[in-house]
Amino acid sequence: MNNSLRLAALLVSLFTSFQAVAFSDISACGGALPPTRIVDEQREFTFDKGEGRYRVEFNYTGENWTHADVAAIKVDTDKPIAILPMQYTKPGRMMPGATVGGESIGQQWNLITQAELAKRLCKLGFVVFTPSISDYGEYLDGYQAFEHFIAGLHKGNRNIQTILLTADAHNPNAQNPLPGAQMLVTGTNPRNKAWESLIQRHIAPFYEQVNLGNRGARVRGGHSDVEGSSAAWHPLIERAAEYGPTVSIMEVSRAIDIVEQAGSIEAGREWAAPLFDAIALAMKEYACQDESVSCD
Repeated sequence: MNNSLRLAALLVSLFTSFQAVAFSDISACGGALPPTRIVDEQREFTFDKGEGRYRVEFNYTGENWTHADVAAIKVDTDKPIAILPMQYTKPGRMMPGATVGGESIGQQWNLITQAELAKRLCKLGFVVFTPSISDYGEYLDGYQAFEHFIAGLHKGNRNIQTILLTADAHNPNAQNPLPGAQMLVTGTNPRNKAWESLIQRHIAPFYEQVNLGNRGARVRGGHSDVEGSSAAWHPLIERAAEYGPTVSIMEVSRAIDIVEQAGSIEAGREWAAPLFDAIALAMKEYACQDESVSCD
């Protein structure tokens, strides 16, 4: 076989391998995810993206960033459901995240927090979905599908929570004048303040221990931090919160604070372990308030 044929064979092999792991029906807990079904709304949708348990059908006109015209995705389970999104991309791509020492750490930290929170929620009996923008495509159309999948799960299920743990940039701007620990929640849909308060009570000891301020739950949208303002939206949050407000992007702290206290972003895995524990336990406590949910 000549070099050109060998290269072609290698590329086919790599592509096939990538296709095999994308949209895996195996959950972060190691077993198969429960069956899901697109609920028939007796109408056609323009877009059909993803595969298996990660398939989504939706419409998007480009005129309303906060609304998710999406088919409901029903999960056949009586267990509580958690969505732990992976929204960050490699440097130079659509969503690189905060920078420390000239390096983008958004994807690295998101992978760490997703894995650590999934490990804990699996032990607590949750069904855990881990959608990734990388599977749907690291560009605007892929992000649309990624966000609508999360919204479809919220639309189709009663006991479901979405938490995305991130590290904040340290440069203030008009939308984020005080970077640092904060729980970003819906700005244009009705809020669930009981859920927000429960999580805040659980995580308070961590922030006291590491001596970092925590602004708590707050609206942070694209152009306003005023609740109810038509400009106070974040698409990932608002599209899901339209069908249930238990969705948040939580800034653990400024990324530079993690590096300063833990020594590196990777070392933040151990540094933030008490925080991961607290969030998982809060999510469990909230889920188990519903008597229809299996909390064994």
